[in-house]
Amino acid sequence: MTILFVGRSTFDLGYVCANYPEEDAKHSATHFWAGAGGCALNAAVTARALGSEVKLLTLLGTGPFADAVRTELAQYDVPFEDFATDTEVLPVSSIIVVPGNASRTIVDQQPPQALKCEPDIDALLAEATLVLTDGWLPALVIPLCRGAREQGIPVVLDGGSVKPWSAELMPLIDYAVVSNRFQPEFSFEVHHHYHFAMTRGAGPISWYDGYGGGSITPPQVEAVDTLGAGDVFHGAFCHYLAKWPDFPDALEKAAVVAAESCRHYGARAWIGSFGVD
Repeated sequence: MTILFVGRSTFDLGYVCANYPEEDAKHSATHFWAGAGGCALNAAVTARALGSEVKLLTLLGTGPFADAVRTELAQYDVPFEDFATDTEVLPVSSIIVVPGNASRTIVDQQPPQALKCEPDIDALLAEATLVLTDGWLPALVIPLCRGAREQGIPVVLDGGSVKPWSAELMPLIDYAVVSNRFQPEFSFEVHHHYHFAMTRGAGPISWYDGYGGGSITPPQVEAVDTLGAGDVFHGAFCHYLAKWPDFPDALEKAAVVAAESCRHYGARAWIGSFGVD
């Protein structure tokens, strides 16, 4: 069975700096990387690296950056379906990471999210055991999550930010795993999210499952790059949840993987140092 990851792909240009640049100045980086990124994509690569069967549903389009992303997905054995029209729609992000602050700043753009065709929901869900959405691509993700609900396939939300269509999406979510920056104008209880967790970077993860809740302390590591750690967390969470639906256990194991990723530059270097479970 397959975990579907639905949402955003990007091409990232990352710069590690001792501090943030001043306005109207040149600034030297101590480390640089370039490669595929995006919430859903990074999560899919993570789950695949841990041993899950996955498929990425996204927009790539045409052009050299999209070609580079396709090459990287092939390298990590991540199958995908591209719903983009034949245009250059892939966002390119410039990212500054300051390890001393354990922070990053991202500059990107939001291109049009038009789909090239009407998605065949039944076909997409035919072998799915779990769906993750990052909230992007509403024309695809809302009907897909509605179909998953009708078929009894659980849906995980990577809630990084509230979108204009979040109120329509939220009733279709079974596991809401959000950051502390995700501040919806509605109550999770109203939408009956009996599996809810909030991450706080290196701080404790709070969770609630309808019967009770608790707090999980992530492993403390010397972080050199926090970029993509949330995406890694969500991908690992889906991997462990699909193996055994124990909500706090999946959260705790995902926190270990995400912490390991912070010890390396970029969102992939951790893979070689982490055993498949």
